[in-house]
Amino acid sequence: MTDLIHHIAIQDDWEMSRAFGEYVVSTRGVHLDDAGFIHATTADRLDSVVATRFGDLSLPLLDIAIRQEGLASEGIGVEWLDGHPRILGALPMTSEVVASETPIPR
Repeated sequence: MTDLIHHIAIQDDWEMSRAFGEYVVSTRGVHLDDAGFIHATTADRLDSVVATRFGDLSLPLLDIAIRQEGLASEGIGVEWLDGHPRILGALPMTSEVVASETPIPR
C-alpha cells in the first residue's frame, strides 16, 4: 500500500482554508465536526468518487494527495473502514502532510 491517500476538495473550500492553515471539510457540504472525520480514498478509487459524489457539480475540484506519515507525525490518525480511509481530525495544510494539489479535469 502506498503512503498516499487522497481527498477530493472543492477548490474554493480548499483555498479559503489556507488562511487557517487547516482544512475541516469532511466531504461535499459536510463539516468535520458533523461527520467526525474527513473522507479520503485511494488512488484507484478517485474516478469513482468524483463521478458518484461530485458528478453533478460544475465547480473546480482538486485531488489532494495526503501523506499518512505526515498525518501521523501531527498526531492525526487514519482509520480504514472497508478499504476506505478516514482522516480523524483537521487536515494540516503543510508540505509535510499535503504531497500535491492537482486540479481534476472535468
